[in-house]
Amino acid sequence: MTEYWVSQGNKWCDFCKIYISNNPLSIRTHELGQRHKDSVAKRLDTMRKEGAAKEKEKKMAAKALQQIEAKANRSYQKDLASFRETQSSSGSSAQNSGHLAKDERNQSKPTSLKSPSTSTSLNPMRTIKGAPSSIAVKKRKRVDEKPKVVSKEEAAALKAREAARKRMEEREKPMLGLYKPL
Repeated sequence: MTEYWVSQGNKWCDFCKIYISNNPLSIRTHELGQRHKDSVAKRLDTMRKEGAAKEKEKKMAAKALQQIEAKANRSYQKDLASFRETQSSSGSSAQNSGHLAKDERNQSKPTSLKSPSTSTSLNPMRTIKGAPSSIAVKKRKRVDEKPKVVSKEEAAALKAREAARKRMEEREKPMLGLYKPL
């Protein structure tokens, strides 16, 4: 029976990125060599640097997150304090005057809160600057147009519609500011 020559195959050294003969003597010789030792030291050094960089990045992210949370908490506490202050001041003035707070709000509306440039809509998402939307543009009123004769039913309907609009605005006003604490 004739024997055929069979190659031993090659072994891949992941540190040095080379193939070596797959026999114990070649492997041991390679591992004791200076090139392999330098490659292993270089790989360990890069792994340490990457680990340190990742750890530093995690610490920086945690610190930034803590700062953001602290800033948000301070802002929330400040807003909550101002909200409580306005609640207590409006509540105390309503108690002193003997009127209901709702009636007092309807009687005296502060003019300093509403600037002439703001629109009548209470939409906080709408920007103040820029051209108004074509959807929101109302009909132009003409000065030379004769006053329209309005029947009693139409006048009552207009009055009811205006009252409903005011009630709706009053109801939605708290939703524009801070939420009420539970």
